[in-house]
Amino acid sequence: MGTTVLLLFCLALYSFVSFVEAGKDFYKILGVPRSSTENEIKKAFKKLSVKLHPDKNPGDAEAKSKYQEVSAAYEVLSDPEKRRVYDQYGEEGLKNDHGNSGGWGDIFDLFGGGFGNKPKRGEMKKGASQTIELQATLEDAYNGRDFEVLQKRQILCSHCRGTGADDPNDVQTCKVCGGTGVRIQEQKLGPGFVQRVQTTCNECGGKGKVSKSICSKCKGTKVQTGEQLLTVFIEKGMPDGHEIVSNSDADEVPGEEPGDVIFKIVMAPHDRFTRKGNDLYMTQKITLLEALVGFTTTFSHLDGHKVTLERNSITPPSYVQTLTGEGMPIHGNSLNFGKLYVTYVVDFPKTLTEEQKEGFRKLLS
Repeated sequence: MGTTVLLLFCLALYSFVSFVEAGKDFYKILGVPRSSTENEIKKAFKKLSVKLHPDKNPGDAEAKSKYQEVSAAYEVLSDPEKRRVYDQYGEEGLKNDHGNSGGWGDIFDLFGGGFGNKPKRGEMKKGASQTIELQATLEDAYNGRDFEVLQKRQILCSHCRGTGADDPNDVQTCKVCGGTGVRIQEQKLGPGFVQRVQTTCNECGGKGKVSKSICSKCKGTKVQTGEQLLTVFIEKGMPDGHEIVSNSDADEVPGEEPGDVIFKIVMAPHDRFTRKGNDLYMTQKITLLEALVGFTTTFSHLDGHKVTLERNSITPPSYVQTLTGEGMPIHGNSLNFGKLYVTYVVDFPKTLTEEQKEGFRKLLS
């Protein structure tokens, strides 16, 4: 019985390794180099799909099969995340949850366990996020605005696509761990007692892959410096300190999903308004005469529309006038606005003529 189980295990292991090595070369299928840009991959797919489309080749089983291969290759290489996984782990990485775990766990399950803690399936580890302060004005938050930010970041090497090898064929599944990145070791605890421990494979460093060559461009580091243009939209009413997340646009690291870029709004002080939540505050200077007899004046708001300030009675110093609907747009409900509070500051004259003094005496008598 023991011999039969061992034989079945070896056959299953052989099948698994054979499957790993037999992954399709999606770049070769599309006829493009591994360093191709998204546009180059898209052009290659369009050219092949037009040539091989079943509508143009009715009844041609070979053309139909090639068209399906081309479509499958494009589905992977046109998706940045799928392409990143494929470049580092091959086709089996896509089928085995990004290359984390895989066939070993399934093989162990065939024999009812007993081989220690099997590798857990899961999503690719997400890298560290990056926070960038985005300088904005109150006008930007009132009206909404698109920002274009040129970001420098670490990207996977355009030549080796994060494998570190000069030739993709030089990257092979680790024969020691079978591509799982882990090894099962036995430790004797005493007579009749054996503990099976899962450890990181020292041959591949837990990557599941080994390379026979070093990339001539990145010298085996797998990464290079690149840049990208990100568009960030400040929505109407966004407050100071609000964070806008650009998913998976931080540094690229082999074997990891890129972290997020977090744009934090930093609002510059305004020369007229102060913001508190959805409300705006401002001061308006008036003369002593205007404070006594009333006035009408206008000013330009943050979007350029004119706001009228009017008083028909005496305005005491530090009087606060409330204008409903003249505050900030409410974020998420930008058709509604907060309030504007206007504090009046009376500009008293420094001196008065005798004639002016007499006039005030008559006014107040």
